[in-house]
This record gives sequence, C-alpha cells and structure tokens, in this order.
Amino acid sequence: MKHIDVINQEGKPALIILRMLPASTDAENIGKSGKNFMKQATVNAAVAIATTLLLGCGSQSDFQSAGKIQANSQNQQQAPNMDSPQLPVTKIGPRNEYGFAKISTRKGDDYYEGIVDSNGDEVVQLSSRMLVNDITGKLALIQFERKFLFVPLEGGFVSEADLESVNGFQYAEPHQCGLAMVSIDDSRFYINSDFRKAFDSSFEFAESFHHNRALVMSNGKYRIIDTDGNTVADLDYDQVSLQSEWCWQVINKENGRFRSGFVDLNGKRITELVYDRVGYYDPEVKRIWVCQDQRYGFLDEFAKTVIPVKYDFAEVFDRGKARVVLNGRTFFIDPEGNEVPD
Repeated sequence: MKHIDVINQEGKPALIILRMLPASTDAENIGKSGKNFMKQATVNAAVAIATTLLLGCGSQSDFQSAGKIQANSQNQQQAPNMDSPQLPVTKIGPRNEYGFAKISTRKGDDYYEGIVDSNGDEVVQLSSRMLVNDITGKLALIQFERKFLFVPLEGGFVSEADLESVNGFQYAEPHQCGLAMVSIDDSRFYINSDFRKAFDSSFEFAESFHHNRALVMSNGKYRIIDTDGNTVADLDYDQVSLQSEWCWQVINKENGRFRSGFVDLNGKRITELVYDRVGYYDPEVKRIWVCQDQRYGFLDEFAKTVIPVKYDFAEVFDRGKARVVLNGRTFFIDPEGNEVPD
C-alpha cells in the first residue's frame, strides 16, 4: 500500500491512491468480427487513480476506508473485477500519439465505453457506468457515474471495481496549458499535472485555460487570470462568457436593454457594447453571428467585423453557407460574405 500526499483547496492533505494489482491477470476479450482485440495482460506496475479523498469533505474515517481499498499488493493475487459480459467492440476512436483510444459498444439499451492501448489491449474496462471524456497523452479523464477521475493509462489494467472504489471530483475538465479545472462542493480550482492545487485561490466560476488565460469569478466579480493565478484584468460587467479562444463576450444592462461587446485575452475592449444579440462562435467557419439595431452581420474569431452588419436578416452558417435577406432579396453567402448558389 502506498500513497502520495497532495493538497486540497483548503490546504489540507488529500490522497492520490496507488493501488497495487496482481502481477498478471487475464484481460477481457472484447473481440470485433471474430478478431480478439484482447491479449494476456501483464500488470507489474501500480495503477494510479488520480483523484482525491478530501478531509475537508469528510472525516478521518474516509482515510480509514481508503486504506481498506488499498489492501491489494503484488503479493496478494486478487484478480480485478471481470464480471462484465463479453462484448463486441462496435467502435474504436482515433488513437492518440501513444496509441490509446476510446472503445464503445452497445448491448440492448446499455452503452459501454472503455480504453485500449496501441496493442488493442484493454487498459480501462468497458463499463456502462462510465464515459471517457478525454484522453490526452497517457492520462484519461473519466466520468464514472457522478464523479470525475483522472486515470493514468500506463500502470496496468483498471477495472470497474477500481473506479468504483475511490472518491472523485464533482466536475473536472482536461488539462489545458498544464492545468485542469476541477470542482468539489461547488468550489472550482485548478490542479497541475502532479494533481496538486496550482495556487491558493478557489472560485465560484472558472473555465479551462487557453493561451495561458482563463476567466474566473469570485465574490460575484469576473476577472482574467494567468497560469500563476495572477489577475490580468478585472472585468466590470454584468455577464462575461467565452466566445472563441481569442475573445470573451461582455454584457451590461443599459436602460433596460442588454448590450454586448467583446474583450481580448488581456481584457482590452475590442468593440463597444453595441450588439443587441450575439450568437455562439462557430469554429467550423470561424464566425460569430451578431445583431445591431435590427441589422445582422458576422465577426471573426478575434471579434473583428468580416461581414458587415447590414442585412435585414441572417441565419447562422450551415455547411459553409448562411441564408441572408437584403432589401427584400433572399440569397446565400459564404464565410467571406460572397454570394453563393443555394
């Protein structure tokens, strides 16, 4: 039994559980079209379930039960839970640079997900209680029922029982810019790649980092921070929301009307608060639909006008075209504003 001390959002010790599995075990056959994707799995290393059992969310008994969970060792030949049925894999997702891929299948009304390595060996057991949210490098972010777990993928086979046996985050997003946004008891904070709290602050709202910037809210106030937790800009607006990775939409209520504008990654205003309505950023065409004084147009990912706000009506882009109305005439335009056949 082994543990690594980490620090939770209250500065108290927490645990990352390292669970020792048997030296070898038969992995489950998840063959597809007669091909056996599973081989005899040799497990000699510890499986790290990167999650926390927080003192701030429980009591000392939590750590006692954790000790019981970690009772397995290399000298105790207890096999992982292999009770799930033999299932044909119906889909294998794209492999990452290390060969890991999400697998999925259905049995009746039940949907199963798991993870295989570059050899097709199952490293995270197929389970109908789990969703694989992200695989980055050698780390997976898994939602198991109502908890979120970071699971290293090179330590050996991880069973459904392993995932069930540990506490997790209330919510978590993948690491971006070296930090992952996680939530416990509705408090959001950031952890680094070692699963330690990145800086002291916790937030009412926080988003994942992009280009070393993130939007957070504390005490009802929005601000932009860098990866060290330093404030880049205070945002004195009623509402702030991410649009593209290069800008945020900012909103104030003025004379009973909501007016929107945009700020950049450093909080500098790109546009004044002139828009009555703003659509979602479309990453396929890199355009933002806007309405100003009952006229419609489009901005780019930097909130710069690329299609003038002049149309009587405009729909969002669909398969590279948007239907617009100008002076009573209806036609289609491309992302550059050029008229195209319907």
